[in-house]
Parts: sequence; C-alpha cells; structure tokens
Amino acid sequence: MRHVVLVARPTPSGVDERSLAALAAAVTEALGAPARIAHLDQADPSVAAVLDEIAGLAGPQDDVVLVPLALPADPYLRNWIARAAAHWRESRASELLVRLGPPPVTAPGMAEVIAELARGEATPVAVSPAAFRSPAWSVREDPARHLLVCRGPRCTVYGAGATHRALAAAARGQDVLVTPVGCLGPCNLGPLVIDNPAGEWHESVDADRAGALLEGAPPAVGRRRA
Repeated sequence: MRHVVLVARPTPSGVDERSLAALAAAVTEALGAPARIAHLDQADPSVAAVLDEIAGLAGPQDDVVLVPLALPADPYLRNWIARAAAHWRESRASELLVRLGPPPVTAPGMAEVIAELARGEATPVAVSPAAFRSPAWSVREDPARHLLVCRGPRCTVYGAGATHRALAAAARGQDVLVTPVGCLGPCNLGPLVIDNPAGEWHESVDADRAGALLEGAPPAVGRRRA
C-alpha cells in the first residue's frame, strides 16, 4: 500500500486548514486510499508525527510518498521535507520506505490549467480597504515578558508545537505574550525559546518545561542533536 502525505509550509500567520482538509479529501477520493496532511514548520502535525502514525499501520511492502504542496516549486520546502524524513528514519531506526514526490507545478498540463483559470470569470475586488488600515493595528502590546517560540522545520520536528501550546496555556492570566516565529538559528538545541526583554535563550524546551520557564527557571543546558 502506498501512503500519501501532502506537506504544506504555512506562513507565519497560519494556513487555511479547511482548504487543506478539502484537498486531502479530494486526493483520497481520487486515490482510493487515505491522503494525510503534514506541515514542514509553523503548524502541526509535523512530518515526523505523521510518519510515526503511518509506521504504526504500515505493512512490510508499504511505502510513503511525501508531496510538497507549493506552486511554483519551492526548493526549501522540498529539501527540508527530505531532511526531516531522513532524520525521522534514522532516529526511529525505521525500515519504512519514504519517497519524495515531485511538486505540483511539474504535473502535465498545469500551465494550461492556470491559463484556463486566468481566462475564466474573475471576481471584482469590492472589499473595503478599512480593515487594511484598522486602528487596531496601531496598538502595540507591551507585555512584561515576550516569549518567542521557534517553529522552524527542525524545532517543529523536535516538538516545538507542544512547547508552543504549553507555553500559551501557562501564560494565560499573566502579562506574558507568546509568539511563534521562524527559524532562530542553532536548530540542534531546539525547541528554542527567547525570553524578552531579558534576551535569554532557553534551549531544549519541551512541553514539560513550559511552566518552569514562566516561573523564571534558568535555561536548560543545550545538548547537540544528531
């Protein structure tokens, strides 16, 4: 059996989960087999989490195809999907065969599909520009502490999603703002959290450490990951 995973790369502001779910449902219907969704970074489930799920179900002849959802092709997405999958196989000592599919833009006829959409009926822009200039976007939050949680590809594989959720839950009712951000750099020490305004870096912050971090516990000693 072939397991198909559609891998998205959300923007920092998120991704339309309903559209992704609808796409997965359509692919499932076309394939006659389940198509799953994974996220390279910024959101869950991660590539590693979905591969864990499949590995628990797969038979000895099964394989997995990871399809990078990007139009046009995004080399960053494709490269980091491959690296995340390679890390998963090594860290799990799994024999599951994982393949990397081509980007949608390489599908035959894709240019004509886009051209047909461009030739078709389009919706006039009729929304008010007021929301673009809303006064709400001129109000700056000045919390006592601002925690930046790395949600880059490697920190996401290392569990930054659970870290972010735990920190957000622990921060409720406190003068603390928790913000997910892109890659912060020393990925092998992730999940990473920067605690501002002190500017302290907290390394290897898993969900269990979230409460202690908010209580002012010292940063964990960094440990290099393979």
